[in-house]
Parts: sequence; C-alpha cells; structure tokens
Amino acid sequence: MKFNILIIPLLLFNAHVRGQDTNQIDVRLKACLDSSQNYTTVGMNHCIYCAEMAWDAEMNRYYKLLQEVLSTQAKIQLKTSQINWLSFRDSEFKTINIIYDLQGTMWSNVRADARMELIKQRALVLKEYYDTLTEH
Repeated sequence: MKFNILIIPLLLFNAHVRGQDTNQIDVRLKACLDSSQNYTTVGMNHCIYCAEMAWDAEMNRYYKLLQEVLSTQAKIQLKTSQINWLSFRDSEFKTINIIYDLQGTMWSNVRADARMELIKQRALVLKEYYDTLTEH
C-alpha cells in the first residue's frame, strides 16, 4: 500500500497539467489506476501502457486532421517535423529506459509514465495547432 501512496500522485500529477484533467484519456487512466485490481506494478503498467497507446492514437488523429487543413508547403513542414519528433521520441525512450533502469519495481511505473507523457505532450501540441487553425 505504501508503494501506491508514493507512485499514484506522481503518475496523476501530469493529468492535471495544462487543464487537461477533463481529457477522457486521463480520466480513463485515473479510473484504471484507482481500480483495486490494478494496485500492482503490473496493473499500473498496463493502465499506463493503455493510456500511452490512446495518446499515440490521439497524436496520429490530430496529425491527419492537420493534413486536411494545411497548405501543401505546411503539410511538408509538418511531415518533416513529425519525422524529426519520432526520431527524438525513439532516442528519448532509450534515455528514459537507461535513466529509470533502477532497482525496485516502482521504477518500471515511472519509466512507463515518462514514455506516456512524452507522447501525450506531442498529441496536445498537434491538437493545439489544429484548434488554432480551425477556431478562426
């Protein structure tokens, strides 16, 4: 139980950053983590992995939506940016894996959360771009 008290606030902290606490992915993640069947390292990692996959889908969705509203030149730039970001993501995942390769099972949760947050932030940036272009 002590482990849950320490790790859950850390994992949920970023769910409230930038006013995103009403986002359905964050809501589902919190519900998953709050479930008594997920009070294990494996359960928490599963919850975070599902959130990571959902954020990845959200990122891809906004990338495709942006492609529909951008000029040809802007599409090329977005594609270049996304390819560069994916390379950064892969490199950052390697760094995250090295940094959080520590003793103790809680570090696998911290590692999973760091990976998910990286993808979440990119998804939110692409959403912000899309919202900016379509709200005017």
